[in-house]
Amino acid sequence: MTEGRTQIPPRRCPLSVVYCLFLAFVLIFSAGCGVKRPPFVSQQRDYNVRVDQLEGAWKDKTLVLKGLIQGDDASRALTTGCRVYYVWYSLDRPPCEGCPIDMTHFRDITGQIIRDGQFECRLPVFKQKGICFVAVRFMEKEGRLGPTSGRIKLISDL
Repeated sequence: MTEGRTQIPPRRCPLSVVYCLFLAFVLIFSAGCGVKRPPFVSQQRDYNVRVDQLEGAWKDKTLVLKGLIQGDDASRALTTGCRVYYVWYSLDRPPCEGCPIDMTHFRDITGQIIRDGQFECRLPVFKQKGICFVAVRFMEKEGRLGPTSGRIKLISDL
């Protein structure tokens, strides 16, 4: 007695599956935005003005910030103000060295912040006892912000 093998016929894809795959391929590669001209690349330049060597000092109840301005002349001409970020810590609980410092508060200063080619800003803030960290970013008229300056640390023991 010999045993025979049962031969299973190979499975064939139904014609509808092949048709659907072909149709999907055609739709994917023929889809376009409908624009009949080369793609448009915005001519808007980067806004790269920043403050270097930021310094700060208290004068009465005003924080006076000064620094050097870095960036191209075209971006400087767009500058309308700055955004000053700050955060306070108590003297007995300062952040550890290397810990991230979250600048949670900010104020937008508009008007004359560039004097004699250098950055100078007066920020009326309530001086309190503690450690204040400050950073600055220039603003341009469309609301874009430049790169962040270096962060400075001010200590106030009133």
